[in-house]
Amino acid sequence: MLTQEQNDRLCRIGPRTLMGALFRRYWMPIATVDKMREPGSVTAARLLGEDFVVFRGKDGALGVLDEFCIHRGASLALGRVEECGIRCLYHGWKFGADGSVQDIMNLPADKRPPKLRASAYPVVEAGGIVWTYLGPKEKRPPFQRFAFMDVPEDQRVLLRVDTHCNWVQMIEGGLDSSHVSILHTNAARPDWAGAAAQAVGAMNDTGPSLEIEDTEFGYHYAAFRRGSDGANVRVVPFIMPFGRIIPGGALQGKSNFTIAFEVPIDDEHTATYSVRYGSQPISLESRLKETGYDDPELYSRESRKFLFTRGDNAKQRRDIMDQNWSGFRGIAVEDAVIATSMGPISDRTRENLISSDLAIARFRKCLMDSIDRIERGLDPVGVGFDVGLISAIDAAAPEDQHWRALVPGHHAGVAA
Repeated sequence: MLTQEQNDRLCRIGPRTLMGALFRRYWMPIATVDKMREPGSVTAARLLGEDFVVFRGKDGALGVLDEFCIHRGASLALGRVEECGIRCLYHGWKFGADGSVQDIMNLPADKRPPKLRASAYPVVEAGGIVWTYLGPKEKRPPFQRFAFMDVPEDQRVLLRVDTHCNWVQMIEGGLDSSHVSILHTNAARPDWAGAAAQAVGAMNDTGPSLEIEDTEFGYHYAAFRRGSDGANVRVVPFIMPFGRIIPGGALQGKSNFTIAFEVPIDDEHTATYSVRYGSQPISLESRLKETGYDDPELYSRESRKFLFTRGDNAKQRRDIMDQNWSGFRGIAVEDAVIATSMGPISDRTRENLISSDLAIARFRKCLMDSIDRIERGLDPVGVGFDVGLISAIDAAAPEDQHWRALVPGHHAGVAA
């Protein structure tokens, strides 16, 4: 249980918040490349409660600027993209990707241009995602390359889904191991209704025991489940400040993984960037079916929005719940429905955690400890770490060695 002050400290990420200051120390996704592929592409983007414009110049270079023109505040998302810059429609001020003022159409010929500059942000295109850094220039870390970025394009599928709820409840759902065997019963324990095909590993034990260890990138946990063939262990990493890797299962192959980034749009909206990747080709259609986002009543492929809202229970198929545990189809849809049902920001002053929630408690401590590090002038956990070494696994528990040996790229973290 958290106090209201602690819950606000954890959830709120605006420009003058402590959690917002933490997030601004990392590279973050701001858009998907497929929406920005063509020269001249432009889109408005909201991130950490602030508004930006992302554009690709006619020269092919990407730019990220504050959305509103520094002259009179018109949206640059309406602007004309020209050569290596974007021109405001209102008075013709043109800005380069570096924020430089390249031209002012309404400036009298006998007047000297003012020494002004728009706020511009570093940008990197990698893994189908446009990444940016919003923090202090002198603290900018090197860009980190995740393993999925080096996989051939036909062996990864990226989905972005925007939900109407706070980022914390989205990521806490993903870090919660015990819910997998319950909420996702149709995929995890299909024999409950007489089916046989299991999609997410050995999950018949609904009360796993957890072991947790701090790492250089955040933490990882091992969830042990009892099964007819012995103990199973599922190792999941939390990557500061908003990432996790999910080990593959029968649905897409054991050598495949899903990495998810729960990126705060603002305090009450989250953009989930989910990448399924691995050793074999994968299609967008199979990924949409797996997640449940092939249902146009629940997900708009055009706007990237999750269409279920709190209290929108008419979209739950209660008439089939004798055979379908949740009344929804798709693992990701079930997760998003539950997170949305909690309201825009979950009230954690009323919760009661138990031993199965150890990973949730550690997540909160990990974030709070890094806020404390920033206040003491230290770098937050995970900045600059080689994230390409991070992995996840779902396998038989080793009898003669520590479970950490299954993820040799993970190392114990530094003291806070």
